[in-house]
This record gives sequence, C-alpha cells and structure tokens, in this order.
Amino acid sequence: MKQLTSSTKGVTTVKNFLTVLTAIALFGLVACEGPAGPAGKDGAAGAAGAAGAKGADAGFVYFEGFKADLKCAQCHSSNDNDTTYRVITKQTQYETSGHKELGNYDRNTTQCAGCHTNEGFYERTTRGVANETFTLNAISGPVTLQAYPNSSPVGCFTCHAPHKRGDFTYRDTVGQVKIFSLVAGNTTKTFTGNTGAQLCVKCHQPRMTSTFLIGTSNLSWQPSATSGLTDTAKIYTSRWNNHVSGEGIQTMLGFGGVEFAGNTYSSSYHSTALQNKTLECADCHMATPIGNKGGGHTFKVGYVPEGSTTTSYNFAGCNTTACHGTSGAITATSAKWATVRAEMTGKIRQLANMMLDSTVVGKWTLPKAGKFNPWITYSVNAGGDTIWAANANTGANVLQIKPAMKAGALWNLQMAMYEASHGIHNTAYTRSLLDASIAELKKP
Repeated sequence: MKQLTSSTKGVTTVKNFLTVLTAIALFGLVACEGPAGPAGKDGAAGAAGAAGAKGADAGFVYFEGFKADLKCAQCHSSNDNDTTYRVITKQTQYETSGHKELGNYDRNTTQCAGCHTNEGFYERTTRGVANETFTLNAISGPVTLQAYPNSSPVGCFTCHAPHKRGDFTYRDTVGQVKIFSLVAGNTTKTFTGNTGAQLCVKCHQPRMTSTFLIGTSNLSWQPSATSGLTDTAKIYTSRWNNHVSGEGIQTMLGFGGVEFAGNTYSSSYHSTALQNKTLECADCHMATPIGNKGGGHTFKVGYVPEGSTTTSYNFAGCNTTACHGTSGAITATSAKWATVRAEMTGKIRQLANMMLDSTVVGKWTLPKAGKFNPWITYSVNAGGDTIWAANANTGANVLQIKPAMKAGALWNLQMAMYEASHGIHNTAYTRSLLDASIAELKKP
C-alpha cells in the first residue's frame, strides 16, 4: 500500500473542502430563490393551428381565426358572474326557442342545409347571400354546394362570430337579400333593411326545391290570378304553398299572394317601417326577456308563464316611444292585437269552410272517381295543419280546379294560415288577400 505524504494529504483535504462548499452553494440556490424579476414582453403570435386532414371538418376557430389581441377575459369575466355578454343566459333562452326546438338540423342536404344547419348557413354567408338566385322549377335559392351529414344545429356561432370579431355583432352584414315569389307575374324583390332584419330574412323566405310548380305530367300548376277560363289547375302535392318560413317576410313586404283583379291590396305601417329601417324583427321578437319564456333569444312574443296554461304576451318591444308607446299601448285585449287576430282567424275559417262546401266549390273542382273532390281536408279546431289529403301522382287522384285561377284562393288561405302572426305583421295585406279570395269563391 502506498503511503500518503503530508503534501498529498493537504491536496486531498482541500479538494474535499471545495466539494462540500460547492454543494452548500448549490443547495442555497435551490432552497432560497430570490424575488422574480419583471415579466418580459409577450412574444409574437404563433401561426394558426392546422385545420385538420380534411379542412372542412375543423371548427370555426380554424376557419376564421381569432381577432388580434383578443383575450378570453374580455368576454369570459371572473367572479362567477357569467360573462360580459351574458352568454349562458342567452343560451338558456335559446334552448326554448322555436329555432332550437323546431330546427330540424337533420335536414342537411344541399336543398335544406343552408338554413337548417350551422355549417350550411356559414357556407352561404361566405359565398355571399346577396348573390343567390331563384329559378322556377330548378333547385335554387338558399341552397348549399354540399351536404353536411355531420351537421350541428343553428346556434350562437351561426349568427355571430365572436372569436373573429371580438364581439357579438352579426356574422353577415350583406346589404340586401333577394326575396322570391312563386306566383306567376310576381318579380323578385330586393330587400334592404336593418342589419338584424337582413339576418332573419336570409332564411325566413320562400325557396325552390324538388317540388316543382308548373309544367305537364306530374308537375303542379303555378299559382296565377290571370290564367284563362279554360285552364285547369292540376295540383299533385300537399305542399302546394310557399316554404312555411317564407310567409312572414312576403306578408311584411305586401306581396306573394294571388291578387285577384278588381280588388285593392294595401299594406300596414309595419311594412313601411321595416323597409325604411325604423323597424326590425328583433324589436318585437327579442324584446326585454322574461326569463327563458319570452323575448330575448327565445324570439317569442307569446309565451306560457310558469304555473299557467294561458298564453301571455311580451309587448315590451311594441310599446316603445317610437312605436305604440305613444299611440296607445298594446295589450292582450287591445283592438290592435286581440281584435285583429280574431278578425283574421274568422276570415281564415270562413274561407276554409267555403272550400269544404260542395255547393260553393263543387262546380269548379273536377270529380275524382266520379265523386266530388273537396279542395282540402281541413280541421278548423285544430288550426288547419293538414291542408288536404296527400294525392298520388296520377291523373285520377290529382286535385283539379277549372278555371285554374280559382285555386289562388287555396294559395292565399295557406299563406294567411302559415303566417303565424294572424295578421299582426301586415294586417292590411292579410285582410286584402282573404277578402278577395272569399269574394272570388262567391262568384257564380
């Protein structure tokens, strides 16, 4: 064994001492961290994430990105106080809306997805709603270029793009929408109203789908007030009417019905106000909310309060200083509400009952299998959900009316019946259509 000299022992002792001292120093650095310095500046924004293998399967975050410098807390505030824009509150209201309850987002084909699905409406806005065209007997109007089998329901991000815009302004601010008419002689109207009204009528409008309206064989007759006395209307479909979401805007604009000659057709002030941009749909349908029952994002004027079976009405939007608040408040029993609705309901029932009366319409309706073929199968008490029994597409079973112009009364009946305000949207025009139709059926 090698014996250590005194000088060797000294070097070893010094090395051991330095090792211990280093360990102590490192321990101190770990255990006794000093105060943190000031935070550095934010780095540059990273690149947008990938949109996925197919792109179209990605969410709106990837489609549209985020507004520059947008921070979550600008909308999603603290203190458990919902959000700056009360998003949860409005989502709760929306859950009880007709848009959610009756949205039918399974209708996701190219003909329907443009209004019934979130993805389809987004496609339409990116392509440009103002550029949509309408061609009779061709699938046209608010259609999409592709079907969306993995569709989602219409919701917040259908109408708003908060992550891109940093607020809840409307997604699409196009300055016009073309409103089509299926009635012969009518021309397409270009509607330019307030932004909110523009958004609504992008879907609440007529459309053209696979149920064609004119031609020979099994194609139905186009509604017309000027057809010849020898023409025969052959109606092969129980859907011989506007798409039911399209009745509202046509009625508001005062067109779209079959207007018989010799009658005067006028419109109420609601129509004028909508077109001069002093009124929009939200003014009445999104007035001060009543919980999740009426107003706000329920879009409901009529609602049933908790613990009641009677319909109440939210007139907060009607009774403003700019509207009925200065000319007599609207109530559930006032003439401008209850009287108008009762009058229009009465005229709808009168017209429908005339169509069931063989002494009135039998002379215009060609017999089916040797028997009188009523124009409609109609239940007054049920509100007339079924217009007439579905007919097979064969000549013997089709509903035939001669002269064809008389069938315009059937078209007007459905227009008034499916326009769910019962004449409130445009009282004068609804009354004109019903009165003219009743008068036409009374003629010999």
